[in-house]
Amino acid sequence: MKLLKLSLLVFTLTLMPFISFAQETDDYQAYWIHEDRVKPGMTEEYEQIAKDLVAACKEHNVQETQWLTMALNDYSYLYVTPMKNFAELDQDGFASLAEKMGKDKMNALFERFNNTYEEHGDYVVYLNKKLSYMPGGVSQTVEGQNYRTLYYNYVTPENDKGFVETMKKMKAAFEKNNSKLHYRVYKTGFGVMGTYYMVAIAAENNLASAKTGDDNWNAMKDDFEPLLSELSKHTWKTDEKRGWMREDLGYIPAK
Repeated sequence: MKLLKLSLLVFTLTLMPFISFAQETDDYQAYWIHEDRVKPGMTEEYEQIAKDLVAACKEHNVQETQWLTMALNDYSYLYVTPMKNFAELDQDGFASLAEKMGKDKMNALFERFNNTYEEHGDYVVYLNKKLSYMPGGVSQTVEGQNYRTLYYNYVTPENDKGFVETMKKMKAAFEKNNSKLHYRVYKTGFGVMGTYYMVAIAAENNLASAKTGDDNWNAMKDDFEPLLSELSKHTWKTDEKRGWMREDLGYIPAK
């Protein structure tokens, strides 16, 4: 029994940073991510089911939930819902849909997804507003810029602090050069094995993203290049993904 109590205490202490960050503050915003890793040959069918779900929520004026949707080039779909606290994870965001649509009918709709993906799951990430660079105000959506480039930087516990300090220098360099390339920084939280910082950059399309990146490099290479080298010392793996914010697959309840 003492061992059980000790294990629970350690688990609770481990969760404390995530619990405190789950509150929306001036510096952080938590997001609940549901990720579907869709079979490459099933994307058309999958998207039709997702559209049917959105249509059902609109028809029945579901108010308990909302989400933005991003479709990535590895056939994964991310459903992003802002969180105020962890208690929201216990709430059924589709309770009223089941009541108005009929539970059996709603379940049948969700069961249609089962054949379209290999795996899916849920986790939490945190938008770090202090590390993000968006002079006009930090926002997930940018009008006219639905294309996304995502840079994943994986860090070990011993390198976490160093990575953050370098990202602070990076933001200062962008501010110094009044860079036109804006970005947001997210850190993984509950439900993710290991730790990564994901840098998200919005643009109109791939060509516009590449041009902004080239212009930024030419404008601040002397500051940017050594900071990129410094960042690499704090990461053990990097990855890059691209995709689109899909307004047709997202749902924001009408007020």
